[in-house]
Formats: sequence, C-alpha cells, structure tokens
Amino acid sequence: MCSINGIIVKDDDDDPSSCKKKILEYLINGMKILKHRGPDGSGLMFDDEVIYFKEFSDVRIPFNKSNRLGIGHNRLAIVGHASQPIPNEDESIWTICNGEIYNYYELMEDLQNDHGINTDTDTEVILHTYEDDLLNELDGDYAYCLYDKNKNTIMLRRDIFGVKPLFYINRDKYFAFASEKKALWHLLMEIDGMSFEEAYNYPVSRLNPNSQLIYDLNENEYEVEENIQKIRVDYFENNYNTNTDYETCKKELEEALWDSVSKRTRGIDRVGIIYSGGVDSTLIAKMASEYCDVILYTVGTEESEDIEYAEKASKDMGLKFRKKIIPPEEYEKYLLNVAYAIDEIDLMKLAVGIPIYVASEMAKEDGIKVVLSGQGADELFGGYNRYGKILSEKGKEGLKESLYNDVMNIYKVNLERDDHCTMANGVELRVPFLDKDVVEVGLSLPIEYKLDDEGLRKKILRDIASNYIPDYIAYRPKKAAQYGSGSEKMIYAVARKYGYSKKKINEFFENVLMEKIKDMH
Repeated sequence: MCSINGIIVKDDDDDPSSCKKKILEYLINGMKILKHRGPDGSGLMFDDEVIYFKEFSDVRIPFNKSNRLGIGHNRLAIVGHASQPIPNEDESIWTICNGEIYNYYELMEDLQNDHGINTDTDTEVILHTYEDDLLNELDGDYAYCLYDKNKNTIMLRRDIFGVKPLFYINRDKYFAFASEKKALWHLLMEIDGMSFEEAYNYPVSRLNPNSQLIYDLNENEYEVEENIQKIRVDYFENNYNTNTDYETCKKELEEALWDSVSKRTRGIDRVGIIYSGGVDSTLIAKMASEYCDVILYTVGTEESEDIEYAEKASKDMGLKFRKKIIPPEEYEKYLLNVAYAIDEIDLMKLAVGIPIYVASEMAKEDGIKVVLSGQGADELFGGYNRYGKILSEKGKEGLKESLYNDVMNIYKVNLERDDHCTMANGVELRVPFLDKDVVEVGLSLPIEYKLDDEGLRKKILRDIASNYIPDYIAYRPKKAAQYGSGSEKMIYAVARKYGYSKKKINEFFENVLMEKIKDMH
C-alpha cells in the first residue's frame, strides 16, 4: 500500500501563466500531503528524469526547469525492496502502484521466460502483463498509473471492487490524479486560486472500480473504459449444471474464504484484525491465525458492547487482543483526525471511521503494516436489517439485485473511508470477503441460504463460522459499528461541548468541524 499522484500540464511554455515551471513543486507538495500513506521511501519521475529518496529534504531538483509530466510515489514497504517508479527492461514503460498483486509469484513464473525480472516486488508484474496484454490476469487490490513512452499515453486503472482509491481532476491547464482528494484540493487552490471551501466542494472525479482511464499526451484527451472484467453470478449453474444443495454451497464458500485469507497473509509474519467481536471479523481472525500471528484490535467507549464480546471471544480462542477505551478528553481529537483522513463530513462515515482509525493506530504502535477486516460480508450475505424488508417487498430476485448493487457500490460507501482511516496511520487494509472468487460464489448463492424463514441473516456464513469460532459469536446479532463501539455518541458529545444539540449536528459540522479541518489543511 502506498500513495500515487501525478500531474500533466497542457499549456505552452511561452504562455506567461504556464505552470510547467512549477510542476515539480506541485508534484512534491502533493506527495508531502500523501506521505502518511508511504513512510518508507519516495520516488518521482518528471519527463525522463527519475529520483528516489527517503526524505523530501534530500531532494535537490531544478524547480525552474520546464516539465510537462510528473508522477510521484510514497512507499509502504510490504513486498520486496524496489523503489518506484519501476521501468520495464528498456525503460519505455514505467509504473507506480498503490496496492498488492496477490498472484504475483504465479504470474512471474509464467512471464520470466519472455521478460527480464529486475526486482523482487509485486508491482513489476504490472509492466509485463501490460506488455503481453494480460492485465486482466492480475488478482489484487490496486490503483496504478502506467506511462507508455512509445504510445505517449498514461493509463490509470483500479481494481475490480475499488479496494484502493483513485481520484482525478481535468482542468483547462492541467490534468491530475491522486490517491486522496486532499492532494487535488491543493492544486485547485494553488493553480486555480480557489478558496479552501471552493476546493473542498469541487466535484473531484473518481475513477470507478473495474475501470481504466487512458490519457493521450499528444491530444490532451482521455477515454474511460468501465466494467472491464465481468462478475459472474451463475457460479453454481456454471460449475454444477444443476441446483446445488446447501452443503455443496457451504463447501465452495468455505474453500474460497480460506484461499482468500491465505493469499492476503502470504509472506507476512503478523497481521492485525480490525475487530468488532462480530461473526465476520472473528472468522477472518481465526482463519488468518492458521497462517501467521494475529493481534485483534477493538475500540470503543466505556460501555461498548463490541469490547465485551471481543474480549471474551479472543480469550476463548487464545488470540492476542488489544483494546482501547477512548476517554472523553480524546473524543474531539479522533473526530478531527478522522474527518481530515476521509475527506468528508458525514455522520455515519465519521462514526464508523473512528474505531477503524484508532485500531489501525494501535497496529502501527505494534509495528504491524497489514490489517484485515470483515468488510463486505453484510453486503454479500444479507447482514443488514433492511434486507429482510426488501425480501418481503420485492421477493428473492429483488433482493438479489439489491445485494449485487450494494457489493458493486461498496467502494463509495465503505472502502474509501476504511482505506483513508487505516492509511492515515501508514497501515494497509485488506478485505478477504471482497476477493473475486468469494464475491462470485457469494452472489451466486440462493437467497434462502442467506436469509432463512426464521429471520436469521447471513445464515450460510454463520454456519461455516460455527465450525471455527464460538457459537455466541457465530450467531451474534448484527450490531452496526457506530453503535457497538459507541462512536456516534462520541460525536454528539463533542457537538454538545460547542453548544449544538443532536438535532443540530449538521450545523456543528458546518460551523465548527469544517473550520477546524480547514486549519488542519
């Protein structure tokens, strides 16, 4: 996990307002803003020159030189030792990537006969799969930029479900992209002269998951191709050619989950678990413990229900456990940190984000760089209360459609928030339930295997989990993170401190929280 950003200047050198002479300054300032995502080293490319460095103070760049293209990378070192940008053999293609390629080893075995392998990092495989027209073979969570000098194009591409974020803006003078909006707001203020409020509210574009953007540097035009890879919802029909019984479905889902957790822990000695004491994160924790050491991180207020369940379950399963009960004097600090991290002011996203942020902060204290969560299970297996209502009103086909849409849109609702909260602490989040195989099996399951006649939601997942974890967790009713952790009450407590009631929470956000975030920027 890392950060990527870049800028393409469109105007001419003889234009007195040209920003070509300041492109490196803009690029580096964006990298500094995103440095929390990659504390282990940095690299940049401006036109044909490449520089790798540890600290920004080490960089000596002729800032008055005119350049048209700049791309930057901050690295969180997990796999390999190579710095980015990384070139192919003849340096005609370069790439920077935020994310992980899980089938890196397998692809490299196939590619090494035709390509010189120059690094030990998973990112290099992107270059060679591009050269061989095999990009769809990549299995991973990623957002990358690929610069093809011969074609004079920039390609931006994002993983199939949007686990890793990528944003861009297209202005009259320049085109720019970044892992977080805040790096683009800086350009809108510096180049376009916008106020912070104007930049904050500017409609920054998001590259959707399973999409690629190709920018033609000759024409200053770009095209976006969406829905590159198809998501199958006929897994059992395609593999068994018949209606599949419950036990067969359980077996297929269980095997897919084991494979997903295995690939996300390969080569790692320790991982953290963003842990709520619910069935999803507990099952992931137990599976991960078969491959490496795990530490469970749970966060809440004094009377948090999540902490009560998490502490008991961790003890019964013999897994390492850390908790943090957030004291009232730290409520405001964490609210501000999360609001700054997620680039949004939204009550639910802030409330869910606080325990994720604090858990990843604890993981960072323990030297852990990768954490896992149970994100995606509710959307796949019908975990929310509203799914029962949809089933009664629209039937099985209506619920299938709703589940599919929720999985495909989870990046906007949850994944970008979770990514920003963990990466604010330099910790990478991986989500085993959003593995392509798990999703295709999950979406193909009969609805009655997810919601049974007695109102039990996520039935098939709970039945699988009961083979590995205590039943009081496997069949624990769903409790939303903002309620189980008590974080929503924290936000209201901060608002009351400034004289705003629960009913006036949006006025608190606008009048107080926005001003404080502005000061942080």
